[in-house]
Amino acid sequence: MKYLLKSILSLLFVSNVFALAGFGLNLNQGMYSVPETKTDLIVEQLTIGSITHHGFDNGYGLGGYLYIDALPVVDVDIEATMHFSPYEFSFQNQITEIKNEKFGWADFALYGTLQKKILKLSIPFLAKAKLSAGAGINNHSSIPMIDQPMVEAVMGSGNISEGTLDSNELITYLKENKISSVGFHLQTGIQFKLLMLDSFLFYRHVFVKDVITDSNNFGSINLRIGMGF
Repeated sequence: MKYLLKSILSLLFVSNVFALAGFGLNLNQGMYSVPETKTDLIVEQLTIGSITHHGFDNGYGLGGYLYIDALPVVDVDIEATMHFSPYEFSFQNQITEIKNEKFGWADFALYGTLQKKILKLSIPFLAKAKLSAGAGINNHSSIPMIDQPMVEAVMGSGNISEGTLDSNELITYLKENKISSVGFHLQTGIQFKLLMLDSFLFYRHVFVKDVITDSNNFGSINLRIGMGF
């Protein structure tokens, strides 16, 4: 029993002293809303059809993180996340009608954050926790929402009157027309640490243009699970 107790105390001591860095998996849920829109397709001043973007709410992200807790004043946090939101669109002209076709919006983001401890708690022999807040910059690379230029590009031979979808043209269009944006963010949350195991629960608010339609900011709830050393 004494040996077991000494082992636990030793592990706790090592964890507390050498918790200089950590890494793991990040899961998040975005908090935003993109409204439904309907747009007429106009060619040579003639309306030849319409496209309806049915909108979507929120979305989910998956990524990884690395933090360094060795600096005297602040912690450094780096995260890479892929965020995805499925949605539906409809297309209609005199020849073709496509109803509620499934599509999706995706965003790859890099976050760099400086964080400062606000409050630190410890539970003897069990775990420790700390409340922190931070700010940083972010870089986004997202695919465009469906619109007339995209429809023109993915129709056979660029002819939207025929209404033939070309999947190869779609892939090419998305690669060539990705949207790059840089912004900043604020975040606050709590970290729980049990021996070498880490978990974080925090809220992040991002201020960036051209990522979410008709909005220059959005929020997310994030859960992290990883290891601290």
